[in-house]
Amino acid sequence: DWDDDFIELFSERLPKNAIVLDLGCGPGVETHKLFDKGFTMYGFDLSSELLAIARTKTPQATFAQGNMIDPFPYNDANFEGVFAKASLLHVPKEHIGAVLREVYRVLKPQGIFHVAAKKGTGEKHITENGYGYEYERFFSFWEDGELKKLFTNSRFVVINESVWERPERKTVWLKYLLEKQ
Repeated sequence: DWDDDFIELFSERLPKNAIVLDLGCGPGVETHKLFDKGFTMYGFDLSSELLAIARTKTPQATFAQGNMIDPFPYNDANFEGVFAKASLLHVPKEHIGAVLREVYRVLKPQGIFHVAAKKGTGEKHITENGYGYEYERFFSFWEDGELKKLFTNSRFVVINESVWERPERKTVWLKYLLEKQ
């Protein structure tokens, strides 16, 4: 629930019955929250296992498997909103520009884009043990100015931003609400 404030801000900016893409939806937690707000939901993720979980949580949504660094399987100007909570942080920095261009392409004019990324520098693989087993994931870490420059270069305007800290994990989240120019 650490990003529920931005789910509210995101939702308030969208028209009723908006078509929304949960980019990097994982097991579909936010997909379901946004579906409950009355949006037509699409989820996109790399993991077939996580998509299987998402489909059971929100069978009314449409899910697709793919890699964010490849062209998205959606038409131009298809979505009123794109929600990317803790997903772009798994994209290598060398590919983030291409991902942002794809988000821009699939958003309608004045479409709303939410991003939550981890604050820091660099990128690396991290071994975790959060679910009772050990696994490795790739992370890119971002500074505020670094992200804002990318957003501007990708023709997005920052309309809201916030920083949220998770002290027990020493994690700082940078959260943004953007609008397509």
